[in-house]
Amino acid sequence: MSLVIKSAEKRPGVFEMSLVGKLDSATYKQLEQELDSLVKKRVSAVVLDLTLLDYISSMGVRVVFKGIKDMKAANGMLMLTNLQPQIKRVFEIANAIEDDSIFTSVEEADRYYDSIQDKIKKAAQ
Repeated sequence: MSLVIKSAEKRPGVFEMSLVGKLDSATYKQLEQELDSLVKKRVSAVVLDLTLLDYISSMGVRVVFKGIKDMKAANGMLMLTNLQPQIKRVFEIANAIEDDSIFTSVEEADRYYDSIQDKIKKAAQ
């Protein structure tokens, strides 16, 4: 099975990417290119919806970790939502991502992202 990536800008600077299929050594470059493109655009957040991701390999974990690192370096965030149990377990074993980057739903990620923005706005006033 291949990897299908569906990307949409949910609001200015916030992209949701749904991954369908397998993220492995044969498909990781697709995600890496998509994430690199968004980092270059200096978007503020990327939400990876993993509801339909069936499998992830070490290369898949690596590209997600790289995306988190690159987004942080660009003052953005990369968040994961709706991890299937097997995918979540791989990340737990790899210990590759911070707990505040994993959410149970896109809505939870949006609430978190909104609270971060609110804190920044209040601090600027």
